[in-house]
Amino acid sequence: MLREDIEFKTSFTVSQKPYRAKLDQNESPYDLPEDIKTYLLERVKEAAWNRYPQPLTYSKVKERFAGEIGVEPERVALTFGGDQTILSAFLIAGGPGRRAVVFEPTYPMFRHYAIATGTEAEVVVLGEDYTPSPEHFVGKGFHLITFVSPNNPTGNLIDTAIVRAALETGALVFVDEAYYPFARVSVWEELRDYPNLMVGRSLSKSMLAGMRMGYVLSSPEVINAVEHMLFAPYNLTHTHLVLFNEFGVIKPHLNRGADTVIYERERIRRVLAELSLNPFPSYANFVMFKTERHRELYEFLTDSGVRIRDVSGLPGLSNHLRVTVGTPEENDLFLEAVRSWVR
Repeated sequence: MLREDIEFKTSFTVSQKPYRAKLDQNESPYDLPEDIKTYLLERVKEAAWNRYPQPLTYSKVKERFAGEIGVEPERVALTFGGDQTILSAFLIAGGPGRRAVVFEPTYPMFRHYAIATGTEAEVVVLGEDYTPSPEHFVGKGFHLITFVSPNNPTGNLIDTAIVRAALETGALVFVDEAYYPFARVSVWEELRDYPNLMVGRSLSKSMLAGMRMGYVLSSPEVINAVEHMLFAPYNLTHTHLVLFNEFGVIKPHLNRGADTVIYERERIRRVLAELSLNPFPSYANFVMFKTERHRELYEFLTDSGVRIRDVSGLPGLSNHLRVTVGTPEENDLFLEAVRSWVR
């Protein structure tokens, strides 16, 4: 009955232990203010819940959202979370008989969607530096080349020159920029004239994880293909469309939250460096670090009520941990627990 080419295992899980600081899922530590949420809920109530979202509504919402992010509406597709941007790339450029390259360690959904779509994926393990080279894809005949910038969990950016070299191969080049709000630099700014560039972004990391919102930036041809495969707007709910439509109301709060996260991210890095825990530079809302006693530290933190992510099971990261940047108070709890463990 089930596909024989897939090993069906337990789905993605996180710790369910009690916590004082939840720093394990790269979420924003801040929620929208109550008055803003009340305003948005009133807008959702105005929709007819017994009716499907309509294409005309989608077009108008997309035009308004595109204006807020400064791009043309024909270059944007709205998605159900950032994961759907990744799936879209495999739907339009992958499939049986087609080849993609995935660089790891990275977000597991790339390998997952390759399997789900029957795409032949060549996995290149780069280790903790996550630095692809043209030799990994030039002349290899890939239909889809994928990058993550900033990468999860390493936190580093991809050199624009590497992305340009990938674009010159003629493959669809997908760049996951889910953490763009914390990096504030994008390959889109320099390479948007390439019709085969596809950038996926998420609003989950900056404050809307529970709402599952993402979007694609690309050429009109690619956007049309994405919306066709997703049957837009039926991939979205009225709630999605309201939130996209009111993004101008939401955006200032996301930006302020991201400002605080960026400041706290650098504070965490400084302290971890002082404690000789080898933090890596990060342009995202997390910091990866490493210690030979990583499992001992992870369990100590968990027992202290501080949940972080053990990423040592990812390729090339045998003794690495990742901490999401929380509120200053949560970060204090994390850092004090780490100091205690070091002592």
